[in-house]
Amino acid sequence: MKASILAIGTELTSGQIINKNASTISHKLKALGVQTSAHLTVPDDRSAIVDALNFLAGKSELLFVTGGLGPTSDDFTREVISEWTKQPLHFDETSWKQIQDRLTSRGFVVKDMQKQQCYYPQGAEVLYNSEGTANGFYLLHSSTEIFVLPGPPREIEAVWRDHIQSKLINKTKNIVKVVTRSWDTIGFGESDIAFQVEETLKHRPRNSFFEIGYRVHLPYVEVKLSYQSSDEETWGFWVAKIEQLLSPMTVSRDFTDVAEQVLKKLKDYDFTFYDYVSNGFMHARLSPFLKNVPSWSFKQSDSVLSVDLFENEDNFSALLPFEDDKVIFIYSVDGKRTQITIEAPMKAKLMGERRKQYFTEIALAELAKPV
Repeated sequence: MKASILAIGTELTSGQIINKNASTISHKLKALGVQTSAHLTVPDDRSAIVDALNFLAGKSELLFVTGGLGPTSDDFTREVISEWTKQPLHFDETSWKQIQDRLTSRGFVVKDMQKQQCYYPQGAEVLYNSEGTANGFYLLHSSTEIFVLPGPPREIEAVWRDHIQSKLINKTKNIVKVVTRSWDTIGFGESDIAFQVEETLKHRPRNSFFEIGYRVHLPYVEVKLSYQSSDEETWGFWVAKIEQLLSPMTVSRDFTDVAEQVLKKLKDYDFTFYDYVSNGFMHARLSPFLKNVPSWSFKQSDSVLSVDLFENEDNFSALLPFEDDKVIFIYSVDGKRTQITIEAPMKAKLMGERRKQYFTEIALAELAKPV
């Protein structure tokens, strides 16, 4: 089963905001065994939307459309869908009551222009939105099932949870799922890693679905192997060979993030991060999680520590300079102190920034280990 995702909004095509919804939806679909065949983004332009709908509908059984369901003049997704499917719009009283109740309970004045959000193509199922005033809707056009969703990510999540998830679980229950295994490797270039992987897999079977993929996201080179779950017995042997090959250079497996693992381990601690090496890389990696752990603090500098500020601390980590290609990493959790030396494999003078990234990721991986 294949799906396509159409994002509508001039704010997306102009670069004002990034389209994260397509990534989120694709991730959810992959878990259900559905392959996303295309992402397409168009501005708030009626003819562009119609062209996109025609293009995508022919490529997939499921089509997800996001954006353009609000109350303003540039929100006309529902009108275009109505014209495209040749299904006239009908007013939904339940949606109107939902909007009135939601806005008045929050102290807002309800305006007539918001009635625009209560029209849906004839025969469509309204997907009520518990997080906003823009409900989604679902309809079948020719052989394509269409899910039309609001733009804000939190609202998409609510509609998905309350309506779409159950539909798709039932629809995809007999689909053979695709398994993807991944390794985030560090310290070697993409071509070096790829050469070793391809050599290891060159005698693999060629009679079933199997994909090899690579992605550079500095300082990592990610290796991915994908195969159908029904072929686990065949490909398990080859996955084990790649695991053996990549293990010495692997920091994390199967799309886990060491920074997130640090969060899970230390979220209940008053923890201080001393950083005298990375020039902000450590803070940047952990900053997405800081709102969940206000008790964390950071102390960083380009100068060498003259006093051991953490001598009497029980919960801290310290990244300290040693040599150009080596650092000392000291950390303590509940008073149990550990010290290691981290040596970067990249030695060239021009690789200074890459070394700082390397030190940061290895330190985080060390810190993420179970107590």
